[in-house]
Amino acid sequence: FIQSNLRSMEGWMQGSLARIKLANFVTYDSVEFKTGPHLNIIIGPNGTGKSSIVCALCLGLGGKTNLLGRAREVGEFVKHGTDKAAIELELYNKDGLNYTIKRIITRDNKSDWFINKKAVNLKEITGLAKKLNIDVNNLCQFLPQDMVAEFAKMTPSQLLESTERAVGGQSLVELHEQLVSLKSDHKTVLTSQVSKEEYLDKLMKRNEYLKDIVSKAEERSNHLKKIEVLQLKRPWLVYEVARVKFQKLREGKQALANRVEQLKSASKPLRDLVDAKKQKQVEVENTIKVMNNDLNKINGSLKSIENNISTNKERFDELHEEYKNKVQEEENKMKKIQQLTSEVDAYKTEMNELPPVEDLKNRQNQIYNDSKGISRELAKLESIKTELSTDENARKSKQRSLLAQIQRLNDISNKKLESLRRSNERDTYNAVEWLRKNKHMFQGEVLEPFQLIINVPDTSNAKYIESIISRNDRKAFIFERTDDLNIFMKELRDKQRLSVNAVHAPANENFRSTFDSHQLKSLGFIGYLSDFIECPPLAKQYLCKYYKIHNVPIGTAAVDKNLDKINKVITSGLYFTPTHRYQNNKSRYSSDTISSISQLKEARIFNLTVDTTQIKRLEEESNMLQLESDEAKVKFNEVKSREQEVRIREQNYRDERGKISNQISQRQTLESKIHNKNDKLKELKNSPVNLKEEKEKCMQKSNQVAERNTEYLKKMYSAYINLAQKEDQKNQATFKRIGLSLEVSDAEERLQSSSHELNEAQEALENHSEQIKRQREHARQLLEDAKKACGLDRDNLPNNYKTLFKRYPCSDVNDLDQQLNEARGLAECSNEVDPQVIEEFKNRKKEIETYAQEVEQNQEKLSGLESQIEKIREKWYGPVTRIVEEINGKFRTFFTKLNCAGEVNLSEHEDYDKWGIDIRVQFRNSDDMKRLTSSYQSGGEKSVSTILYLLSLQGLTECPFRVVDEINQGMDPRNERKVFEMMALAATADGTSQYFLITPKLLPDLEYNNKMTILSIFNGLGLSNTEDDSFIVEKVIEQNRIRNSQIH
Repeated sequence: FIQSNLRSMEGWMQGSLARIKLANFVTYDSVEFKTGPHLNIIIGPNGTGKSSIVCALCLGLGGKTNLLGRAREVGEFVKHGTDKAAIELELYNKDGLNYTIKRIITRDNKSDWFINKKAVNLKEITGLAKKLNIDVNNLCQFLPQDMVAEFAKMTPSQLLESTERAVGGQSLVELHEQLVSLKSDHKTVLTSQVSKEEYLDKLMKRNEYLKDIVSKAEERSNHLKKIEVLQLKRPWLVYEVARVKFQKLREGKQALANRVEQLKSASKPLRDLVDAKKQKQVEVENTIKVMNNDLNKINGSLKSIENNISTNKERFDELHEEYKNKVQEEENKMKKIQQLTSEVDAYKTEMNELPPVEDLKNRQNQIYNDSKGISRELAKLESIKTELSTDENARKSKQRSLLAQIQRLNDISNKKLESLRRSNERDTYNAVEWLRKNKHMFQGEVLEPFQLIINVPDTSNAKYIESIISRNDRKAFIFERTDDLNIFMKELRDKQRLSVNAVHAPANENFRSTFDSHQLKSLGFIGYLSDFIECPPLAKQYLCKYYKIHNVPIGTAAVDKNLDKINKVITSGLYFTPTHRYQNNKSRYSSDTISSISQLKEARIFNLTVDTTQIKRLEEESNMLQLESDEAKVKFNEVKSREQEVRIREQNYRDERGKISNQISQRQTLESKIHNKNDKLKELKNSPVNLKEEKEKCMQKSNQVAERNTEYLKKMYSAYINLAQKEDQKNQATFKRIGLSLEVSDAEERLQSSSHELNEAQEALENHSEQIKRQREHARQLLEDAKKACGLDRDNLPNNYKTLFKRYPCSDVNDLDQQLNEARGLAECSNEVDPQVIEEFKNRKKEIETYAQEVEQNQEKLSGLESQIEKIREKWYGPVTRIVEEINGKFRTFFTKLNCAGEVNLSEHEDYDKWGIDIRVQFRNSDDMKRLTSSYQSGGEKSVSTILYLLSLQGLTECPFRVVDEINQGMDPRNERKVFEMMALAATADGTSQYFLITPKLLPDLEYNNKMTILSIFNGLGLSNTEDDSFIVEKVIEQNRIRNSQIH
């Protein structure tokens, strides 16, 4: 391979392009040329291969075909008739041997890569390009012909990114990318945070709403559990009462037995005492008879004694009266017992009039079970209503959508107009609206833009017409008369300041094809472009005149097989196949045909047509939805009517349940009253007055009175001891007789009472034994019932049941029944809640805890991201603002030299991917400063703005070279000359990168300097081998000069 000797030359930058060599590439059989280190101007007529050199640079450095906008596959760049093409690029290397990159391309889209003859892969090629700061994807560095218009289409964000890559270097780009990535992560986390917080709030509100319901459900569950436990506990408590009673009875039996034995033992001494007393009584009587004579003697002294005895007798009477009162009190108690018994009977009669408890509870349970079914039925009906309403809303929404679709499909004009509005052609859209309201202002026919009036029945053919009509013409209004056109432009462009296009259609002409239709058919063509579109005649006149649509053949895939024959028939002109566009031109230097091929893109503008099948399908679907809606409405009314019936049943059940509860409560009240009365009866019966004891008390008191009499007698005796010893003896005997009499009477009564008590005690003992037997059997049966209730097979209650029963302490069975009734009443007052609702509440509570933790973690993540963003922004913001300020200074200077105005600003945004560079320009004093866009400025204005922006980068760029293809097309001569002067000055300054300008022409009398390299392209079959010295450029120039002088 060839290595250029450039190291000794000054001005070369690392990575500059030193040499280009092509073989069988597009239009080139073979070409090789060297470049200069500064401004390189590649000039040549259209079709000679200038842009092919740009394509070679892009593809040779690893660029993709889509950057060029010419072909989709790399194999399409291989020259027709050959199997492979070669691209060889030599890049300057200040540190040693130059880098020579070679790419061999085959027609089947395969490539081989080499660096300095060493086989490499594409990754190594792109790695070398990156190392040398070469980026063919950056429009600020590499601007092919077909991408010139794309520069103005770049968004501010894209322009900033391209500028960073071209000027700031990889580190600045990486910082920006980090900011974009971190900000994106921040937004994602923030969005997630907001979403999670909203969802968390929604969960909390939902659980807050259910909190009372679940709380009441839990209370009801607790009541039901209490009922269950109390129901289990009740038989054990009843058994315990019976067991305790049995124990007491058994203990009482021994006392009764002891009492019997005690009474038996006590009766014999009494009988012996009675006999002994009677014997003494006889003896005393005999003594008294003996002493009666003596008593008469002491009558005087007895008078006093009798008075005392009389007084004591009164006391005896009082004691008797007291005993009588006790007897009367006992009789009154018996009457009270009879009264209480009557009241108990009355309560029992009233209670018997009420329905039995079991019947009431059975009916209550039945109502409870039925009401559960009603609740479920109501919930089901409500669910059906909700589902029907949701379906109806969905149907209405879908029906509105279908009607809107039908309306849009029926109005193709509005569809196209809407497409125009969405494509950022706002001025054209406003102009159409204005024209529709003001057509009366024009004399001749006026048509709306081609984009609105052209219809392609078969949308697969839309790509042909779309590929040839320029963008300006697509949005151009068509006028039959030039005076109408002037009125239109004056009103809209001058007055309303709208950027609009308008064309004048030619007079009626008869356009016919210049080809033999039969011959074209045999080559695979099926017609002309004019046959595949529909539009008003005036519009078709214009298209035939300026786009030759009547002379553009449309072919099938068979055309690709007949290219050689077709090129002989269509030596100049345009034709299409389903995938490609072919352009044939006559060479200016020979009679040969030069062909260019490009890949067809799918249509995006003219692919709107009316689809009647779709409209019919949508109408049928809408009618079906209406039928479904009518049926659903009938079903909704049926469900609503059923719901009213169920609610009436529910109210009836609620009323009946209240009535039953009142009856149960009334019955419980009566039972409680009966129980209280029975307790009082029991108390009265269990507390009888013991008349025997009262009698004994009376005797004791009588004895006390007798003892007092004795004391009186002793006192008397003491006073008259000397005078009445005899009286005293008689008195003593008399009193002894009286005492014995009383003792005998008392002993007899005691003996009689003891016998009666013994009989009663023996009878009580027998009754008590029988009662113990019955109580034992009763307690055993209650134990079996309690064991059966708990499912136990042993007599002792397990500890777990004891612990469970302790939770609900009860003083007695009545207390337990009262608690049980209260729990049942509370449970019945609470509505049953679906267990799924409770489960959802608990699951949602766990979900709330999880989301609360995630929200806290997200907040920490947000703080970390914000800290990172702030640190990286400090590193990135300063350099990027300085770069934009420098670019703006140069850009303003360049525009001032053109007597225009321009500025470059850095537009900031919250999101770093939306930061951008705004280019604003003003070409006329009457205009305001406008942002550079693809639609507002003219083609020449966009070209000037683009080249001046690129020149503003020249002194700042770190890239080794820049390529601009045909940027001067569309400029007026004045601007083109000034731009060239500024370009020459900027591109040839010391320390600037290499610059390539590709152009088909240059203005005369431009200023050149020694740092410029002019590369002229001469392409054709008549040229000799470039390696032959017979082809000398100087001679060709001299011959042309002589020929021109002869002509003049």
